[in-house]
Amino acid sequence: MPETQLPGDGTSGPDTEAPFTPKGPINEMWAARPHWVRRGEAFFHVLRVKFAHAVLLPELSPDQAYDLRQTVRQEGQLTHGYVLMCALAAGIAILGLLQSSTAVVIGAMLVSPLMSPIAAMGFGFASLDGHRIRDSIRVVAIGAGIGIATGIVLTWLSPIRNATPEILARTEPNLLDLAVALFSGIAGGYSTVIGKGGTAIGVAIATALMPPLTVIGYGIGVLQPMFALGALLLFLTNLAAITFAFALIARLSGAARPFGKVEWTPRYATILVAAFLALATPLTMTLMKLTNEARIRSAAQEAIIAACGERGVTIAQLDVSSSLLGSPKVKALVIATSYTGNAEIAAENALKETLGEDVDVSLQQVLAADVRSQTQAMVDAAMERTTAGIAADVPPYKAIRQKVGLPTRSIWTDRAQRMVYLEPVPAPDWTLADYRATEKAASQGVNGWTVRLMPPPQPRLTVLLEASEDAQVPEDAIATDLGIWALQRWGLGEVTISGADHARLTALARLLADAGIAAQIDGAVAPPPETSQAPAKDGARTSPPASPRAITATIAVYATSPSRLEAQRAEREAAARAAALEESFSAP
Repeated sequence: MPETQLPGDGTSGPDTEAPFTPKGPINEMWAARPHWVRRGEAFFHVLRVKFAHAVLLPELSPDQAYDLRQTVRQEGQLTHGYVLMCALAAGIAILGLLQSSTAVVIGAMLVSPLMSPIAAMGFGFASLDGHRIRDSIRVVAIGAGIGIATGIVLTWLSPIRNATPEILARTEPNLLDLAVALFSGIAGGYSTVIGKGGTAIGVAIATALMPPLTVIGYGIGVLQPMFALGALLLFLTNLAAITFAFALIARLSGAARPFGKVEWTPRYATILVAAFLALATPLTMTLMKLTNEARIRSAAQEAIIAACGERGVTIAQLDVSSSLLGSPKVKALVIATSYTGNAEIAAENALKETLGEDVDVSLQQVLAADVRSQTQAMVDAAMERTTAGIAADVPPYKAIRQKVGLPTRSIWTDRAQRMVYLEPVPAPDWTLADYRATEKAASQGVNGWTVRLMPPPQPRLTVLLEASEDAQVPEDAIATDLGIWALQRWGLGEVTISGADHARLTALARLLADAGIAAQIDGAVAPPPETSQAPAKDGARTSPPASPRAITATIAVYATSPSRLEAQRAEREAAARAAALEESFSAP
């Protein structure tokens, strides 16, 4: 069934450009332009043709250019099919974003129809045709509204509303996004002019436009205005870059209407200027933002290297983000041979002195002693970044360190499990119970991440198995669950237990097995005797009962060293030889 034009789409009359006689003072001045202006016009025409041939653009005849403009205008009209395909593409895109599935998001682009009205808008700018610009803006705006509305509705209906890396990647424009939009627009303009490959190029153009539209709907649906505003700026920036790229290709190829046939009426001139400002303003804001971030990036590299000691320091990752409402943020991963305390504060002070503004620095230090370790750390960081999505999904390291309140020896993350592992410097007078309480407090203060604190390792743990109210408990005895927590943080899979009777050690081994730790019983002792006091004879004095002792077990944390095992084996062999020799002498 052929497409039908919707009422009120802003077009009327036949599907051809209505011929007109240029009117108005500007058109009259152009018609009466002097001879030297005409010669300059001819000179620039020759330059345009040569440049178009150099970049493999065809030189269209007036009739071919006219037919191409009509085709582009007709394909960019508002139809029922356009509305339906916008809704379907937006629905697939928001579901792919919520699942963080790149394949699903790309699949949504296969049905997106946004290329056609954007091409019409670009040709309108190239021809300085206010009427065509007005009509194409209306079609693009309707498609954008459908995409946003679909994103809002499906976000409300979806049981999963987490901000995935795919969503976070589209909450603010960056230089790579702008480059993708620009190259997509150039490719789209070229395919439109030569009449080949339009479907594939339309996918690339839709990739730069439809996901940001659905992220706007997501931000509104979850009441996150910063997400919505950032995605809106990204959409407008990409739209401006693609439109101007189409206009450039249309003008170079000769597909645009000649300037002498432009209708310079006040109405169309106003539409042209307003549309240009609407697209140029977000593009200018984005370019200013990128320029500022490049300046901060350059200063941050010097400040971070100076704060970490300069020698043996490599910045593996450096991400800079800025917003209109907050201070710029710098997140860096540094590979160094030694840990530098208070490096974040030193870097922030240096940046404030250099830039004259406050910059929030989040610094992660990875220790690597030799070149091989440094190379491996950089590869791991790059692979982790690729798998996770983008650096926007970074744990709040600074807030975690403030919650812990101890100098940090190392910190690393498991993005798949949303875990942050932190190893503090051993602190005097801190017990395992203190480290566990600190871990719990740090995890409660961080949204979306779980903190795992690595306490300083100990050679053995004394766990309390049983004790009465008046029993003497050793000072170093800890609860069984606290001991299991420490063993899990140390990553132990097998330990040796001793110091109690076999029945109690077996029960302890079952508890350890439930926590994923195998236990080997070594050196079980006899159970404590039942204490009972015999009745005193008449006139005899009774001694006070001895205070009962608590029942504890010892968990050997460190495995027996290979040298110690070899020495024990040698002792056993020597004892066996001595016993055999003694037996041979005692034989008759």
